[in-house]
Amino acid sequence: MHPARATLATLALATLAAALWAAAPLPAQPLSPPFELAEGQRAAPFGNQVPRMIVNYGRAAPAVGISGQPTVAGIDAARELGFAVMVDLRQPDEPGVAAEAARAADVGLRRLSVPMPPRAGPELDAFVAQLTGILDERTNYPILLNCGSANRAAAAWALYRARKGVPAAIAIEEARALGLTSREALVREVLGLPAR
Repeated sequence: MHPARATLATLALATLAAALWAAAPLPAQPLSPPFELAEGQRAAPFGNQVPRMIVNYGRAAPAVGISGQPTVAGIDAARELGFAVMVDLRQPDEPGVAAEAARAADVGLRRLSVPMPPRAGPELDAFVAQLTGILDERTNYPILLNCGSANRAAAAWALYRARKGVPAAIAIEEARALGLTSREALVREVLGLPAR
């Protein structure tokens, strides 16, 4: 084929493809919580906006940050960054939990204690259901989901995402990027994936 005709044929196909695309746009899919914020609602900050006092921080979604245990100054920083709710996944008797609770109360940061069970079973199922309710409630945004190192918080994020219909392998990859390490075995068990 002559080069000029090839160019015209390519141009005609591109024009046809553009016309078809415009004629049949994809249906708009509303974003689900916590990926959509209400107008004027503050978002969880990106990692480069968060001081090191909020340990192992990562932004999981526009409304959710994941971290390890913040320092006392980190709790102040979380409040200043606009977090509305801090969800602590540690057991109440773990080191630092009482001090965190006291400081959060002092600075007016709403703090929920939702300890993550260490094993699969009905308790973990109930935990995921409770956490889903918290993460889906837009009045809680932005939320800081934390534990000792970000491992449990990332595991909880994976379980939440899988519950919302995200494929298990993708939920685990998201969680790895947020700090999932030793709790991956538990997540894989719950999601029916083979052990690594």
